[in-house]
Amino acid sequence: MKDYRISDFIYEIGLNIDCNEKFDCLRKMAEKIAEKANLDVDEVFSYLKAREKFGSTALGGQFALPHAKINSLDKLIGALFTTKNPIDFGSLDDIPSRIFFVILAPSTKPSILLKAVAKVAKIFKDEELKEKILSTKNEKETIRLIKEKEENLKKT
Repeated sequence: MKDYRISDFIYEIGLNIDCNEKFDCLRKMAEKIAEKANLDVDEVFSYLKAREKFGSTALGGQFALPHAKINSLDKLIGALFTTKNPIDFGSLDDIPSRIFFVILAPSTKPSILLKAVAKVAKIFKDEELKEKILSTKNEKETIRLIKEKEENLKKT
């Protein structure tokens, strides 16, 4: 597990989703993830919403990392979304979020969630990467950018 890549567990990429506020966005993200990964949308949304109410998952610099542990999961699931409009996710830097990386992990493996969150946060510290992702036109280009960043980090 130590050498896994973010690109290995991305199940869904949704560019320029149309939502207006935090929980509307989480609901739309949950719907897309649930459909792609064959999960119950209400369960996914409920866990993401509960985690967000516990404390904001916005890390700043237009980036948020909603995540949750789900009892019914047996594997790590990731999804990357961008929004048409900036969304107030309660970031400490007061900059609304436009890039969201959602991570769902099995409750039975809490350390896998921590490792995934750390890895994603490290990659998305890169302002240039975030700007490129916001301007991509398709999912293939988005995944290529992430893989490229992972390769560059591996070399350092």
